[in-house]
Amino acid sequence: MQQVLLKQVLGIDCVVAEAAEAWRELSLQQLNDINPADLLVSGIGDDFLYLNESLEEGVSLLDFNTLYDYDFDDFLFQEEWRHKDLKGYASPGYFPLHHPRWIRLVMNDEFVYGNLFSTASYVISRVTEAGDDRLDELIPSSYIEGPDHGKPRDGGIAWDYQLDANGQEPQLEELRRRWWQYQQDAELVLQKELSDGPPYAYILRDESRVPGEINVNFVIHNEKSMHKVRWRTFMADLWAIEGNSKDLISLLKRETERALRFIGEQHHDIRGNYVPPDIEPGKKRKVVMSSGALDDLERLSREDPESD
Repeated sequence: MQQVLLKQVLGIDCVVAEAAEAWRELSLQQLNDINPADLLVSGIGDDFLYLNESLEEGVSLLDFNTLYDYDFDDFLFQEEWRHKDLKGYASPGYFPLHHPRWIRLVMNDEFVYGNLFSTASYVISRVTEAGDDRLDELIPSSYIEGPDHGKPRDGGIAWDYQLDANGQEPQLEELRRRWWQYQQDAELVLQKELSDGPPYAYILRDESRVPGEINVNFVIHNEKSMHKVRWRTFMADLWAIEGNSKDLISLLKRETERALRFIGEQHHDIRGNYVPPDIEPGKKRKVVMSSGALDDLERLSREDPESD
């Protein structure tokens, strides 16, 4: 089917064996041109919904009736891995959509790229953005190329960057550590707070960096809401329980204020009391990437409207 779509939509001729590789090489604009046609072939239900997640062989989204059915099944799978591979792991229990999901669908006769959030994960993701900006204000930093950047390494190319915070690298790393832990704790507390609330959902248009692209955040309030939304009738079920976005905005304001207050207090404490361990200044970020992956990053950077 990829071969047919490439030919009919984009005029790209290739044999079946080359179709997957040709698809991976498409530009962002080409993907936006071909994805609506692909959705009509691969999407399910009234809204031609497609979930951008890997499923086990022989399993499809049609095997799950509601959002809860899929999300809880994935939770059990992830828990099995965590208990096996993470020493001393203590499960917080199930909470909906701890990690956002990417979907594509037709909404009001428009092709839409969507993000599936729980209310808690949506709020904390926005709080994280505000908090990260505050960290940059308190301790400005950047990553500079290290001595090994771009050198051949283990069959790939070294991606070597070093943190530069004008001599405050240990303090920044400690502030980041505390900030990260705050995010984990705050989301869990918020999930518990909202669990007994009514089964709402919020539909929020988001800004897109790509002209003509429509992005929508679908925010599912709690586990009760997850049970009420079915994959086959996704939009109809969401509209049936749609809440007032003003409530979500108020919650976001409250959590942002709390988070920024925490960051300010921790920064003050670190400046006055934190004694850095005896470590090499300038923590390094070093990974090995294939040359193809590096080419992909450069291509995406060129196509990103915000990179100019």
